[in-house]
Amino acid sequence: METVKNVETVQNLETALEVEDRPERSLTRPSIELDVGGSDFLLRGKFEDWESGLAFGPDLDRVSVRLAIDATSGVRSGPTLFTFRSRNVQAEGNGSYRAVGTFVGPQGETSTEMFIESPPGHTALVALTFTAKKQDFGEGWHDLIQNAVPFVPKGDDGPVRSAHAWLLAPELAAA
Repeated sequence: METVKNVETVQNLETALEVEDRPERSLTRPSIELDVGGSDFLLRGKFEDWESGLAFGPDLDRVSVRLAIDATSGVRSGPTLFTFRSRNVQAEGNGSYRAVGTFVGPQGETSTEMFIESPPGHTALVALTFTAKKQDFGEGWHDLIQNAVPFVPKGDDGPVRSAHAWLLAPELAAA
């Protein structure tokens, strides 16, 4: 009987070790991978907790994207909506930065400019604002618009969006 107990203990230990060796998996929507550094700013990781806001211009395929990302929601694996890498970061003041870098999505790489905001105080939220085309996200487009937070135009006395009250509509320029 002692031998049977030892075999069960070894099997349970091997199962536990196999579980610990497996990579972390995210069963939620795709994450956003960022590698941005420069001008006293560093943000690096793959983040799965984000909220989106979109504004369409005259061309319905071109959108202005505003994302609120929880920087504590890092994951190691799972699908990625897009990747953005930049080492060209300039401080714009009041926790705002302009980053010029490479956007990588299903359509490949493209040069992109993003505005990154880190609100004052102790918060893990970071906001990204950039323009893109619908096809830049491939099948991920549905994930981007699925839980989009409606914008409250500046000056509107509409309700405050409790998820990310500071997620405001970006300015759209005519192309």
